[in-house]
Amino acid sequence: MPSKPLANLLNWNPQLFREIKGRLKVRNVAIAISASLISQFIVMMVFREMLPPMFVQYCIEESPYCTDIDWSHWWAGIFITLSSILLTLMLIGGVYMLVADLAKEQRLGTLNFIRLSPQSSQKILLGKLLGVPILIYLAGAISLPLHLWANISSDLPLDWLFGFYGALVAACFFFYNASVFFVFLGVTQAWLAAAITGIFLFPFILIMQLYTDDIPNIIATYQMNLLLIGGAIIISGVILANYWIWQAVNRRYRNPNATVISKKQSYWLIGCFQVYLLLFFLVANIRNLAYVAEEYLIVFCTVNLFWFLLVIAMLSPQRQSIQDWARYRHQQVNNDETTIVKGAAISLKQDLIWSEKSPALVAIGINLVITAVMGISWILLWQDNTIKLSAILTLILSFNLILIYAATAQFILLIKVKKPAIWAIGILGSLIFLQPLVLIIFIAHPVQSPNLWLLSTFPWLSIGQDSLAIKPMLIAIIGQWSVLISATFLLTRKIQKLGASDSQKLLTGQKN
Repeated sequence: MPSKPLANLLNWNPQLFREIKGRLKVRNVAIAISASLISQFIVMMVFREMLPPMFVQYCIEESPYCTDIDWSHWWAGIFITLSSILLTLMLIGGVYMLVADLAKEQRLGTLNFIRLSPQSSQKILLGKLLGVPILIYLAGAISLPLHLWANISSDLPLDWLFGFYGALVAACFFFYNASVFFVFLGVTQAWLAAAITGIFLFPFILIMQLYTDDIPNIIATYQMNLLLIGGAIIISGVILANYWIWQAVNRRYRNPNATVISKKQSYWLIGCFQVYLLLFFLVANIRNLAYVAEEYLIVFCTVNLFWFLLVIAMLSPQRQSIQDWARYRHQQVNNDETTIVKGAAISLKQDLIWSEKSPALVAIGINLVITAVMGISWILLWQDNTIKLSAILTLILSFNLILIYAATAQFILLIKVKKPAIWAIGILGSLIFLQPLVLIIFIAHPVQSPNLWLLSTFPWLSIGQDSLAIKPMLIAIIGQWSVLISATFLLTRKIQKLGASDSQKLLTGQKN
């Protein structure tokens, strides 16, 4: 019979109990504890060798022959080093273990078996996140006493320790979430996920190590307001990212063939992202940074271009889903209890706005409208009235491009080829990057020919040029609308052909 704490754990989350039971073997626990203690011993020995007479890094300047040592500075170095090791161990090690475990579960087919259990997806995924890296958690917990002592002995505020562990928990949840998400997207190479994590982590570790010697100065010039503002921006961004990745992970776990997010979720996601982005610009301006409206607009358009490319990938259904929707859409009825006419056929407009199997173009358009409302409202608050109209037209140019890319991506996904997603990425990448590259190398820079760049994939690079006129911008917008109408027409014809029944194809002589 299990003890009462284990019985409570089993009742609360059987998946977590399963993971812990499978990993907390005597041999594994001994290895984790030994590795943690040996690492701490090595750190202490390395810093011991850095004391005089070998090095004078921690000598007090006023003391001749280095008879006095700045022990607080020495312990601060140990604190930063332990923090770097913990961060590396928890993130890279945890991501590797999670991806390897889930890839093994998928390969053996046990993940599908777990899906059949009555547990909720939240409990199963939480059990994975908490249970799979349990040995890494144990190794980190063994280092906590030395980490706490180093913090106290270095005269650093105790909230540095609490802040570090708070940031560590948030970072672990983010990277662990993202690693599970990538596994559900088909990335099963644990070494690749760990390498990508290390690439993101390396700059932070480097900064922590480079500024170890400046700890006394940082303490002396402790700017609480700056830290609070910067910390609030980062923490709020991490919380939002964690929430939406968690939603996507739960959705893909329940249905591996579904789109990453639903259309309804995309509207909320876009709203949150745009509010966060504009608040970032507002805070940057408050911090007395050089406010140049054109530069902010370029950043806004560039970030939104790549953000919407990601949203397009998350919203666009695959060929089979579109085919089922086009063929059987007329048979769907509205079973919503709040609907006045229950059982009536769902209209095409409702399907395009809300259905998960319908094409994503209308949903992308609605998300662009949400972005346009916020972006134009922000532009109207600018002090410089001379560029407001050209800035709004620049936004329209950028949003037209995104709609064209959305229609192109959806059309490519409907073509019967192997790995259509790879084809979509390759073709869109060529459309986005080859044209401006050719313009820069062989023709002209945006400063020299801003009107020509209005027809490129980065038309907002022309904003702020004196020779840029409104008429060429309107001509470029009309040209984009012509391309968009043609792309939409071709996409509609393709969907109609996919939705035709087998008997209709035989009667009309239509080919697959």
